[in-house]
Amino acid sequence: MRKLLKGLSILQIVIGVLCAVVGVVTLIMGSLMDGLTKFPAEQQALIGMKVSAVLGLISAVFNFGCGWCGLKGAKGEPKSLSAAVKLGWIGLIAALVSGVLTLFGDADAERICTVAASSIVPILFLVSAKNVKVD
Repeated sequence: MRKLLKGLSILQIVIGVLCAVVGVVTLIMGSLMDGLTKFPAEQQALIGMKVSAVLGLISAVFNFGCGWCGLKGAKGEPKSLSAAVKLGWIGLIAALVSGVLTLFGDADAERICTVAASSIVPILFLVSAKNVKVD
């Protein structure tokens, strides 16, 4: 389980870095587009884009923290392992809530597969973090 936790932790860190890059680029692009929007629908879309970017940055911090605690927990540090389990629960709950919101209104096969796929990493992370034995 340590190797699985270590691998998933590295994946979480990579996802965190990618989310941070996308979030920063999106905020920069949104700032560049501020003066170009003339219609209310365009302004609402721009606000939605900026809100999504901020949520992406929050997700990046969470993923990075989850991966960091998972790496330290895989080495046998009890406090980090405990934090990884707690963050794993939060990540799983967030994935499930996001999945329910994604399926709201139109639950076709593509959306169901997307929700199932996005829940795999949080589930595996939580299971591996809970099953690592501290020496």
